[in-house]
Amino acid sequence: MESEVDDQCVNMEDNDPPTPKVTDEQHCLHLQGLDKEVSIFAARKEYINQMLEIESSSPSPTLETTKKLEEELSILEAKIKTLEGKMNEFLPCPINKCKHNNKIKAVKRPAEPVIRPAKFTAKANKNNLECMDFVFPKKTVKNIGQEKNEQIKVNNSYAALNAANEDAEDVTQPIFKIKPIFMRLTPNYNLILQEINRTHPTAKNTHTKGFFKIEAETEDHHREITKYLTERKIEYYVIEPPASRALKLVIKGLPEDVDPEDIKIDLISKGIKIEKVAQLKKFATKAKLPIFMIEVTRDENVNDIFQVRSCLYMQIKLDPFKKVTE
Repeated sequence: MESEVDDQCVNMEDNDPPTPKVTDEQHCLHLQGLDKEVSIFAARKEYINQMLEIESSSPSPTLETTKKLEEELSILEAKIKTLEGKMNEFLPCPINKCKHNNKIKAVKRPAEPVIRPAKFTAKANKNNLECMDFVFPKKTVKNIGQEKNEQIKVNNSYAALNAANEDAEDVTQPIFKIKPIFMRLTPNYNLILQEINRTHPTAKNTHTKGFFKIEAETEDHHREITKYLTERKIEYYVIEPPASRALKLVIKGLPEDVDPEDIKIDLISKGIKIEKVAQLKKFATKAKLPIFMIEVTRDENVNDIFQVRSCLYMQIKLDPFKKVTE
């Protein structure tokens, strides 16, 4: 009788679904997302450092505020280190044109110097002197003139099409810069900046001459920040760019007793969009001068003012307005 042996074989199969394969584009996008988060936290860290400098330089620093800022600074540093560690796990990027594709090029090792035996120089004897004086004549290379290839002119019947393409101008859309917001320094400026940083972490805040310069990232953020400051009744102002300001000119040739309102009405009747007319005065005596400053709305028809030669039936001269500082 043969002993029966029960062999129990257990086959373990992995029924888990396979992990999805990450494409190169997804890998690159993940790295860019981590890099963006690092940049945002670094900007917030810089902002916290500036706040700490302001608190330390003020005559009466608030210990509670300083402690909160230091705690937030340590939290930001920990987050930045964590994100940088995650980025190192995914580096380098598989896409060649990506800035995270830092492939280290192999550096060639310089070749070792070859040690050669010293040249043996025999002593010159009398028999070799005559041979040493002999020199082979130098061979000169003949100068061969290069043939000029004359191009044959051919009439191209489609030359007009090429000229039309060359005359076309490359029109690029102008880039409008977002205007900064200047907020006046108030006793509770710290709470206001904290609220702006909470709602718009990408905004940059800079202290300069009693004001905080707030630079929004987009036009929507700019509108939301100004709305918040208006609701809180906080004093601020926005500098208009020169391209959108009114054109300032001076009119010469009119008597000094002319009413500026009459000048405005006359120019408006000629199709000129006038915003303001003012008569200039002497700085010391405040005496009226026969010079009038006008502000013209800057639009597509702003250059029409330079076609005007008369005002109130008198010949005039237009000059650019120059502010005199004394």
